[in-house]
Amino acid sequence: MKLSENNKKTLLVSIHKLIEENASYTVNDLEHKRTNQLINYPSNGGLTELEKSELEKMELNSTLKSALRKVFASNTADVIFSFLNIIDGTSDPTVEFGEWKEVMLVDFNDGNEMDSMLHDDFYETYWDWKEKRINPGWKLDLLDE
Repeated sequence: MKLSENNKKTLLVSIHKLIEENASYTVNDLEHKRTNQLINYPSNGGLTELEKSELEKMELNSTLKSALRKVFASNTADVIFSFLNIIDGTSDPTVEFGEWKEVMLVDFNDGNEMDSMLHDDFYETYWDWKEKRINPGWKLDLLDE
């Protein structure tokens, strides 16, 4: 069974809504100097005191807020678009753990069994990624290498 047109449209439009909302939430947190609310990835991620200090120096006007919302939304959309290309089979993952077989989204029915969920495994697999990544000169988590 494939993903129905209704579910596909609902899923994709919901993603667009989430992108816009989260970009706005992040800019709002920046505007109100809530630097402790900006980072939730990875699980032990965060900002150093120096990073917080620099962010808190930003004076956001309406034009800068608009630009930041667009930058954050575009970045998020790029990640989701790449993810969807992997699901569609038009792109392969760049990090593999064994042989990759294509996947697909399907409508749920009572015959489908869900023994695990992607969102439950997402944050904990950061550590698998960290083992494979090439150090670009910066890191997301607060652990010393």
